Amino acid sequence: MRGREFLVGAVIIAAIAVGVGGTLWLQGRTFGPIVNVDVLTESVGQLAEGNAVQYRGVRIGQVSTIAVLPDGSGVRVSLLLESSVALPADAAAILAPESLFGTWQAEIVSRASSAQFPFFEVPTGEARDVLVVGGYALPELSRLSRSAEQISVNLETLTDRLELAFNEETAGNLASAIGNIEAMTQELRTLVTQQSAVAEAITANADSALSEIEVAAGAARRTFERMEGIIDEAGLDSMFANIGLASAGLRDVAMELSDTTSGLGVTLERADSTFARVDRIMARVESGDGSFGRLLADSTFAVRAEDVLEQINLLLEDLRENPRRYVRLSIF
Repeated sequence: MRGREFLVGAVIIAAIAVGVGGTLWLQGRTFGPIVNVDVLTESVGQLAEGNAVQYRGVRIGQVSTIAVLPDGSGVRVSLLLESSVALPADAAAILAPESLFGTWQAEIVSRASSAQFPFFEVPTGEARDVLVVGGYALPELSRLSRSAEQISVNLETLTDRLELAFNEETAGNLASAIGNIEAMTQELRTLVTQQSAVAEAITANADSALSEIEVAAGAARRTFERMEGIIDEAGLDSMFANIGLASAGLRDVAMELSDTTSGLGVTLERADSTFARVDRIMARVESGDGSFGRLLADSTFAVRAEDVLEQINLLLEDLRENPRRYVRLSIF
């Protein structure tokens, strides 16, 4: 009896253990080492305690607690995750339904891969012993319904305003404006055609001018080539050499004329000195000094002395008027 009672008790205990384990397994609880991670978000939608936490589509934990922050600025969601999973350095959490009408879940993502979501900014004063990340809750179905209703109301208001704006008068004005635009387009097309013709004419004139410039450039190039040929010829060099020789000859002639003029000046100076000496002699003769003076004082020789003086005067006058007879100059 005791053996049978012991067996029954063991079976009951095993059944209880299997029931508890199965219940915990169904609830998603993990039995290995776990780590706590807190998520700060503005709202949680329909997220509840015990909901799953996934990373890359794999369940790695569950939601432990949900509480509003003391200052009312957001909600703190505590997660229990497997410690063996390495989360990204810029981890964040997106709260969203598992399916269109299913329960909600928290999905761990990287901020860089989900930059389009406005995640909650974690304050700098949060505790460092627990990892705290920012979160964002996707709009739930009720919020989407309210947004759709608001959009419908806005569309209805816009439709009414469009009906008021686009009446028959507006349609007529629009048709007139379209006609004016068409006429303006035609005028612009005509103007473009005219300007195209003018541009073609200008281009043709420019081509002609360029051709003429090219011809002139060729003629100038040939002229320069001929000038270079003339300069390179020996005849031009000989011509410049002859001109140099002629210039040297003229320089020599000028120097000889300068020397001759200097000699003539010396001759004239000598003649002036001679005339001065003659004047002094004549003065002494008139005063009766010397042999000539005594000779002149004698009346017997007066006539002869006058003749001599007259001849001397004639000689002096002829010397002044015709110096070439007495002084010969040779230039060449």
